Amino acid sequence: MKKITILILLFYITDKIAICQNEYHGSISGFVLNAQTKQPVALANVFLKNTQIGAISDENGKFIITNIKDSIYTISITSLGYENFNTSDIKVENAANVDLGNMYLTTETFTLNEVTVSPGSYSIMETIASTGALALTEENIKNMAWAEDVTRAVSRLPGISSSDYSSRFSIRGGEANQVMISLDGMELYEPFHQRDIGGGLFSIVDIESVRGIDLMTGGFSAEFGNRLSGVFGMKTKNPKPDEWNTSVGLSLMYASVYTEGKFAKNKGSYLFSARRGMLDVTLKAIGNVEYFPKFYDGSFKVEYQLNKKHNLSYHLLHAGDKAFSNNSPEGDALELFNSNYNSTYTWLTLNSYLTSRISARTIVYFSDINHLRTGVVEKYEDTDKGNIMLNDSNDYKNTGIKQDWVWEINKGVHLKWGAELKLLSADYKYTSSIYELRVDSNEQLYYYDRNIDINLNPSGEQYTGYISTKFKITKRLIGETGLRYDQTTYTNDKNWSPRASLVYGFNKTTFLRAGWGHYYQSEFINGLLVSYGETEFYKASHAIHYVLGFEHQFIKGINLRAEMYYKDVKNLSPILTNLRDHLESYPEARNDLVKIDFNGSKSKGVELFLRYDEGKKISWWLSYALAKATDDIKNIEYNGLLITRTGEVPRLNNQTHTVYADINYKPTKSWYFNMSWQLYYGWPRTNYTYRYQTLDNGDLHFYAVHDEYNGTTYPPYHRLDLRINRAFETEKSGTITAFLHIINVYNRKNLKKYDLDARNDQGELSLDINGNYVPFGDNKYWLGILPVVGVKWDFSVK
Repeated sequence: MKKITILILLFYITDKIAICQNEYHGSISGFVLNAQTKQPVALANVFLKNTQIGAISDENGKFIITNIKDSIYTISITSLGYENFNTSDIKVENAANVDLGNMYLTTETFTLNEVTVSPGSYSIMETIASTGALALTEENIKNMAWAEDVTRAVSRLPGISSSDYSSRFSIRGGEANQVMISLDGMELYEPFHQRDIGGGLFSIVDIESVRGIDLMTGGFSAEFGNRLSGVFGMKTKNPKPDEWNTSVGLSLMYASVYTEGKFAKNKGSYLFSARRGMLDVTLKAIGNVEYFPKFYDGSFKVEYQLNKKHNLSYHLLHAGDKAFSNNSPEGDALELFNSNYNSTYTWLTLNSYLTSRISARTIVYFSDINHLRTGVVEKYEDTDKGNIMLNDSNDYKNTGIKQDWVWEINKGVHLKWGAELKLLSADYKYTSSIYELRVDSNEQLYYYDRNIDINLNPSGEQYTGYISTKFKITKRLIGETGLRYDQTTYTNDKNWSPRASLVYGFNKTTFLRAGWGHYYQSEFINGLLVSYGETEFYKASHAIHYVLGFEHQFIKGINLRAEMYYKDVKNLSPILTNLRDHLESYPEARNDLVKIDFNGSKSKGVELFLRYDEGKKISWWLSYALAKATDDIKNIEYNGLLITRTGEVPRLNNQTHTVYADINYKPTKSWYFNMSWQLYYGWPRTNYTYRYQTLDNGDLHFYAVHDEYNGTTYPPYHRLDLRINRAFETEKSGTITAFLHIINVYNRKNLKKYDLDARNDQGELSLDINGNYVPFGDNKYWLGILPVVGVKWDFSVK
C-alpha cells in the first residue's frame, strides 16, 4: 500500500513539474541593433509590457527573456539615445523559444549625452559625435607645426592668444592664469617648463600620452570653478587589449620615450612617458654662452579593473627645470641668474559604474611645487648704475579629495553633482636688495634703495560644491543650469556662481547655443607677490560671461562655427608690470616697474572657424577673430617719467585681429605636409626715449622718458611655418618617422621688444654734434627662420 501511495505521489509531482515547465519555461530572444549603423546596442532594457519580466542586451546586442508563461506579449525596448521601440502580438506557446531576430532602434533627434550645450566648447584629438563640439584630429595635431607641445596646439582655435616663446595662452582677453589646466581630472597648477621665459616654454605633459583635450573658452558649466576664462582638460590614452606600444623620439627640442600596454588578461593597463629637453644642448652646439635651460618630465599611470563596476587608477607626474644665465660676464656689468623648479603631482582615481545610469568618480590627490630663484646684477653702464641681489624660494603643497556623481535619471533629465575639499599650504622665503641710480617724476636723479625680507607660511582650505542639470525642454531644445559654491578660507571668499546654457538643434547638423554665468577666481596660495613686497591676499575676482554661438556641418566635410562673446570682469587684483619688457627674468627689480589698480576689465569679440576634413588627402582649417580687450584703470603708480592714463585702456594681451590658416596634404601613408600661416595685430606697448644728465664725476647717465601708457600698438605679427613628415614602415621594426619643421619660412622680422640704446653698434654714444641724444634702435625680434629636425620610432607587440 505504501508503494502504491509513493507511486501516486511521484506521478502527481512529475505531472505538476511538466505543467509548470509547459507554462513558465518559454523564452523570447533577439538582437538589438542601431538602425543607422547596424551596430549592436548594449545595455538596452527589453521588457514585457504590463509585467515585471525583462532582460538587458549584452555587448553584442543579444538578449533573452526566460521563464515566460504561454501567452501573447508586447515587447518594449528602451535605451538612452534611442527612440522607444515596441512590437506586439508575440505569441509564446508550448514552452518554446521565440526568436525575434534583429530589432532596430532609431536614434533620437537629439540626446542629452551627445549634444554639447555650452558654447565655446572644442574637442581636440578625440573623435566625437557629429552633434558635439568641433574637433581637430590626433593626426592633425601631431603633424602640425609645434606638434611636440600639446598646449601650443590650441593656438589654432579662435579666441586664443599666445607667443613664440611661451606655451602659456590666454583666452578671450583674460590672463594665462585664468585658464584651468588639468590631466585626467587633476588640476595642474604649474603646467609649464621654464616658467621664467614668458611664463613657460613647453608643457610638462607629453603629447604621446594624451588621448584627447576638452577646451572651453567661455560659458562653461558649474562643474568647473576658480577660473575666470577657460578650461583645458587633457585625458590620457586607454591602451588597446593585447597590445603593447612604444615610441622613442629625438629632435632639437626633446629626447623622449613612451610606452603603453595591458596586463593581467587585459584587466590592467599602464602608460609611461619620460622626456629630456635638448634645448640646452642645441644652444651650446650653436655657440650660445649666455643661457642654458635644462628640463625633464616623466609620467606614469597604472589602471586596473577591480570588477565590472569599479576601475582604479594611479597617476604620477613629475617635472624639473634648471636655468642659468650669464648675460654680461665681462666689462663694467655682471648679470647672473639661476633658477630651479620642481613639481610633483600624484593622485588615485576610482571610477564606479554603479548602474547603467549612475556613475561616480573619486579622486584623492597630492601636489608639491617648489621654486628657487637667485640673481645678482652689478652694473655701471650708460643706462644702468647700481647693484641688485635677490633670493626667492617658495614651496607649495596641496592635498585634497574630489567626488563627482552622474545620474542619467531618464532620457529627458541628467544630473551631475560633486564636492571637493583642498588643504593648502605655502612657504615663502624672499629677500632682495636694490641700490640703483634712478630718475623720479620731477626728472631728478636719486639713488633708489629698497630691501625686502619676507618669510611667510600661509595655509588654508578650499571647499567646493556644485550641482548641474541637463534637461530636454522640447525635442529640439536642451537646457543646462547649474549652481556652484566656492569657499577659500585664507582669502575669506564665499561665492555662489549660477550658470545656464541652451542649445537649439535645427537638425543633426545645425545648432544654436547660448551661455551665461558668473565665475569667481580666488588668489592661489602660491601666487602671493612677495617679490613686490605683497604680504596680503586680495579678494576673488568676478567675471560674467555672455556667449552666443552657431555651428553648421555642411556636406562634404565642411564645418562652420561662429561665436560672439562679452566678458565683464570686476574686482581685479592690482598688477605690477614692466613698461618696456614683459619677459624679464626678475621683473620686480627693474626701474620700469609700475603698479596698476583697476575698476575692472571688459572683453568682447566675434570668432569664426571653418574646417574641412573628409579623411582624404587634403584637409584644412581657417580661423578669424575680431576682438577688443580693455582695462578700466583707476590709477597707475610709478615714480618715474610716464604719461599715465585712466579709464578705458587696451589690455596688454589685446589682440584685435587674429588669423590662422592651416592646410594638410597627405598624398600617401608615408608622406605628410603641413603649412601654417598666422597673423595677429593689436598688442599695445608704451613708447619711450632717453634723456641724459651729467653726473658729478663727469659720466653721463641716460634714463627713460615714457610716453602714454599702452599708447602705441606693435606692428602686425605674421609668419609661415612648414612641416614635412616621412614615415618608413617595416613589418618587424614598426614605423620610423622623420620630420623637418621650418619656423618662419620667409624670415619675417616680428618685433618682440621696442628697444633703444645709448650707444650704437660701434660703441659710440648716440649723440649728435650738439650733444643731443639721437635714439638708436636696438629692437628685439621673435623667432627668425628656424629649422628643426627630429625622428621618432614607433613599434608595437601584439
